Amino acid sequence: MGKRVWGLAGGLALLGLAWVSLPELVRERLGLSAPAPAALLAGEAGAAAAPVKGAPPRAYQGLSFAVGDGPPPAAAPAEPAPESKAERQRKQALRQLGYVIDERFYRMPLAELRKLAAAGNVQALTHLAERYLFELDGKPQRPGFEPEMRYREEARAALQQAYRLGNRHAAAMISESYLLERQPLEAAAWNLVARRAGDALSADWFLGTKDYRQLNAGQKAAAAERAEQIWRELHPGAAQSKG
Repeated sequence: MGKRVWGLAGGLALLGLAWVSLPELVRERLGLSAPAPAALLAGEAGAAAAPVKGAPPRAYQGLSFAVGDGPPPAAAPAEPAPESKAERQRKQALRQLGYVIDERFYRMPLAELRKLAAAGNVQALTHLAERYLFELDGKPQRPGFEPEMRYREEARAALQQAYRLGNRHAAAMISESYLLERQPLEAAAWNLVARRAGDALSADWFLGTKDYRQLNAGQKAAAAERAEQIWRELHPGAAQSKG
């Protein structure tokens, strides 16, 4: 019973944080087009604080929904509000999955971040993917945007490498990227990988999306088959040991 309550609290906290910042178009695409509860909106308005010059941008923190053509992420407040117990538990769960980003990576120039990612730094790989997906992809007005860069593909490649190096939450991040791209089969496949890797909170959230609910039995079976293929690619040693 305790685990179920913890999971529900964590899921509600995750959805509440995401809902208020999710662009309307993306909410509609994900089947979450209903307006955010008034309590959430009031809480966000009451917690607003003046940005601090030089402060790091708001972190991805798992499932960000930091997409669309809105303004850049807000700077962190000088004195952030105390974290709730549910939020601390959610972050702890992400850390246990290997999702950890040191603050210095948020301040790091893109060229330096790429250099560390190329050297196999798992935090750099993860945050490089975040920047590609949520700051640069489809945003030519952003500094550092490269028109010829295939940001989504590069981000997913970085996340796959990060997964192999210990960030199991990367599978859910890849799933989210496909969901926002309206590729529900691939999103469902990566969601199954995320669940198998132990990322139950992210996997459970995905099941409530409109795109997943519209998949028929045949499509879900195809996603399961694709997930098995992905798992073998990510865990070649396990596949060989079975053989």
